[in-house]
Amino acid sequence: MPTRPLAPELVLDEHALDSAHLDLFATLARLGHLAPDAFAPAFHDCIAAMERDFRAEEELMEGLDFSPLVAHREQHARVLGGLHHAAAALAQGDAAPARKALALLEKWLPLHIGTMDRALVVACRRRQAQPTT
Repeated sequence: MPTRPLAPELVLDEHALDSAHLDLFATLARLGHLAPDAFAPAFHDCIAAMERDFRAEEELMEGLDFSPLVAHREQHARVLGGLHHAAAALAQGDAAPARKALALLEKWLPLHIGTMDRALVVACRRRQAQPTT
């Protein structure tokens, strides 16, 4: 399945983040078309990938002494918490919460990328521009 490029307003010009975001949007699109028997394992893989990506972002923020770290981390935690609740329902045979969570995630991600992740990129660039002593 070909991958659509990120919408211009979601491109941060930071390869690692843009690549992770592109992969995530591709995964979300693919999940929406999976047959029920393939959906559950793919949903769990998606959560695991998001956990890894969020942790990498958080480690980057920790290294920067990033002042919005707590708010950014809280957003990650709330999203992951919702996804884990949906995964629990999925384990009981109810895919509706997982599918709803994915639909909500597709709406939340652009806002998160455009605000929180963009601020992180700005902080990274400021750090890179500082002269070393």
